[in-house]
Amino acid sequence: MATLPKRLVFLPVLALVLVLDQLGKQHVVTTLGLGERVPLFGNVISLTHLPSVGGAFGIFRDWLPGAQLIGFALLSLAAAALVISFYRGLAPGEPGAAAALGVIFGGIASNGVDRLRYGAGLDFLHLGSTTSDAMPDFNLADVAIFLGVVTLIVELLANEMAARASERPRS
Repeated sequence: MATLPKRLVFLPVLALVLVLDQLGKQHVVTTLGLGERVPLFGNVISLTHLPSVGGAFGIFRDWLPGAQLIGFALLSLAAAALVISFYRGLAPGEPGAAAALGVIFGGIASNGVDRLRYGAGLDFLHLGSTTSDAMPDFNLADVAIFLGVVTLIVELLANEMAARASERPRS
C-alpha cells in the first residue's frame, strides 16, 4: 500500500488547524464582550473572550508589550525552525509524524497571527462552568500544539520499542 507524501499530510493539517483556530477566535471577537463566557456544551466547555498577555506558564507576562512581541516572535521562529527541521528529517512513509508536526506548526502560526492582530494571544475556550475559574482558558492552537507533541512522543516511544523488540534474540 502506497503512503501519502509527507507534504500532502503536513500542509493540509497545518492549514486546518490555522483556519479553525482563527475562525473560533473571530467568532468570539464578534459575538462576545471582553471577559464574557457562554456555555458551549453545558457545564463542560464554555466559549470565552480573553486576551492572553503572557504565554504558557506565564512566560513574558511581566514584560512590556513591545518586548513581549519580540520575545514571542523569537520563540515562535525557533519553534517553527525546530518543527521544519524535524519535518525535513522525516522519511516519506511517516504520515503520523508529518500530521503531528503540521498540527504543531499550525498552532504556532495561529498563535503568532494573534500576536500580530491583537497584540496578545486570544483564548476562547474554557473548561468547566461559566462561573468557575478552576481551569485555565485556552484556544485550539494550544490544544493542537499539546496534542502534536504528545503524538510525537508516543510515536517515538512506539518506534523505539519496536526497534528494541526486533533486536532481541528469538528463542
